[in-house]
Amino acid sequence: MSSQETFLARVRRAMQKEETPAASRAPLLWHHNDIAADAAALTIRLEGQRVALRERVQHELSSVSGVVTRARSAVEVVQYVTRLAQEKEVNMVVRWQSTLLDTLEINTALQQQGVTVHTTTPPANPGTPAAAATMTARRQELRQLLAHAGMGLSGVDYVIAETGTLVLQAFTGQMRGVSLVPPVHVAVARTSQVLATLADFLLLTQAASADLQQQLTSCTSFITGPSRTADIELQLTVGVHGPKELHLILLDEPTDA
Repeated sequence: MSSQETFLARVRRAMQKEETPAASRAPLLWHHNDIAADAAALTIRLEGQRVALRERVQHELSSVSGVVTRARSAVEVVQYVTRLAQEKEVNMVVRWQSTLLDTLEINTALQQQGVTVHTTTPPANPGTPAAAATMTARRQELRQLLAHAGMGLSGVDYVIAETGTLVLQAFTGQMRGVSLVPPVHVAVARTSQVLATLADFLLLTQAASADLQQQLTSCTSFITGPSRTADIELQLTVGVHGPKELHLILLDEPTDA
């Protein structure tokens, strides 16, 4: 047994999961002459599994104290976020720059109930020397805002149903501190962003570009539940190194039942 197989066997035992036979196990690296066809087949397969994948996310993330909510419309997403902000007495929200969040028009709804909203929008013309200095100042400003924000609001790149894990990549305007610093993290995802396994994520990432290194961002975060840690006496504490609460809102696609 190789060191990789030994490691994976230990993880499965800890998670009380049955071992998958090597012959049926998905590869972690694909040859590019096969990758486009494999990615297309995966997309079709996931489309037919949406309901089951949504239920699996619900089960897995709830088991580690995450909260999963299904939203059938953009209105329901906004209602959930504004209600949660009110319940938690949130005065400030820092959120990703995101097409999905912009479409929801969530800033206006939060501001109407007295919540200040800051978006992690980068300066214009980022390639210029002047913008570099502005970017540094902007990052410092956002760090200060995050330290005082009651809620971080983000999108996701993918959700892995097998473990209830959110995948967040650090693209421009998507500061990773939004999901790491405020005591409450709320993530909004479409059901089409739910994958079955980590191997699915690796396949789609490699299919997006022939140069895998170019495709990867400076940081990819895998988030499974609220932050938790245990000292040498095995006393579990939530929220020491990150959010105390994680809320995932799964927004139905128009075609979802």
